[in-house]
Amino acid sequence: MRWQVERVESFIRRTSAKASLSAFAIIVALCMSIWGVSPALADRDTTKFHSGACKGAYPGWLRGVVDGYNDLSKSPVENPSSLLLKVPTPEALSPGDERLGFGDGLQEGFKLGVGYGVELGKAARTRDNVSQKMADLTAQFQAYMQTHCIEPAAALNWDTTFMNDRGTSTVSSLNEAQLAMHLAATANQMAIQAENMARDAKEAEAKGDQPVVMALRAAAQSSAQTAAGFAQMAKSHAATGREEAVQAIIDAQAAADRAREAADSIGG
Repeated sequence: MRWQVERVESFIRRTSAKASLSAFAIIVALCMSIWGVSPALADRDTTKFHSGACKGAYPGWLRGVVDGYNDLSKSPVENPSSLLLKVPTPEALSPGDERLGFGDGLQEGFKLGVGYGVELGKAARTRDNVSQKMADLTAQFQAYMQTHCIEPAAALNWDTTFMNDRGTSTVSSLNEAQLAMHLAATANQMAIQAENMARDAKEAEAKGDQPVVMALRAAAQSSAQTAAGFAQMAKSHAATGREEAVQAIIDAQAAADRAREAADSIGG
């Protein structure tokens, strides 16, 4: 399933309290029942297990990214196994190892995705440099995918694979939401550039260096226009991204507004 790995990798490159031991045991037993296999019979090195893990990893990653960005989960505080109680079992999965593998991929993807989503939120709202943390989490996710995406297999239908118990989120809608989040992060980077240029322009103006002021003003205006473009693209994901995309759209527009204000603050 190398082609699925490459698809996910390329796409990414273009964003609680602990349960008691008794409660945890109950959750594990229930989850095993949901996925159609008992812990004693689980075989983590079968073709079916690998296939299920590969199919579950990216949906879990998306759920985690969206929840982390929207401050619904904080990695690694929340137990990722709770996700098994919220995400319906796709009917296309065969009982046994494939469903168990899907649950494993769902949990691992979610855990890493939450961490990535938290950092992506910082990238969209702050000046923090989180690129290395995001790269590290992406690398861990890619490593998991490479381990389990071994042979070609039929992919899940993104439009009918539900990612919450209310049936309001699908793989497709979460995918659109995380796209909006990455666009918001990019808009914020443009805003930061414009703000830095505005600061430098004030220093140049104090020195009477008008040519530098004019050049910085033009560059800041370009950054502001780019930020506005990314904000508009984020809005385009509102319908398909549903409620999960709302905060990203707000963040993107806020960044665009900051960029415009910075550019406008530079005298002509």
